[in-house]
Amino acid sequence: MKILITGANGMLAKEVKEKFSKENEITLTDVAELDITDEKAVMDFIEKLKPDYIINCAAFTAVDKAEECFELADKINGNGPTNLAKAAKSVGAKLVHISTDYVFGGDLDVSKDYKEEDKKEPVTVYGITKLHGEEGIEKNMDEYYIFRTAWLYGIGGNNFVKTM
Repeated sequence: MKILITGANGMLAKEVKEKFSKENEITLTDVAELDITDEKAVMDFIEKLKPDYIINCAAFTAVDKAEECFELADKINGNGPTNLAKAAKSVGAKLVHISTDYVFGGDLDVSKDYKEEDKKEPVTVYGITKLHGEEGIEKNMDEYYIFRTAWLYGIGGNNFVKTM
């Protein structure tokens, strides 16, 4: 299979690459190779590559800084996935998007888990921008996968273990 992984310099993309690289043709991009906020560049790149899957690991992940940088966070977390969805649909690729539990309001009893049908009421800029991206995918694609996580664990980059 031909797989495009965005956000190549991030911890998540490095882990995803390791898991899929043995039996697949992997193309890794970061902002220098593909700016996912540029709709035309995304369309051109994906129409030329024609991947079977696009795994979007690109994101503005600085949760606190997003409060000060709404426009940039929304371009990356909102417009970027929307652009990928449009391009994926145009070539028949499946899109796998990594999102966050920040799309929910945060008021769920801690003994319970969020369900995908739970009401989305983000209370932070980060959550709002990530929900914008999810909505862009849902609006522009019929078949996609959205995975929501809280913290990432891995060897490189900032993660829960290093933070604690």
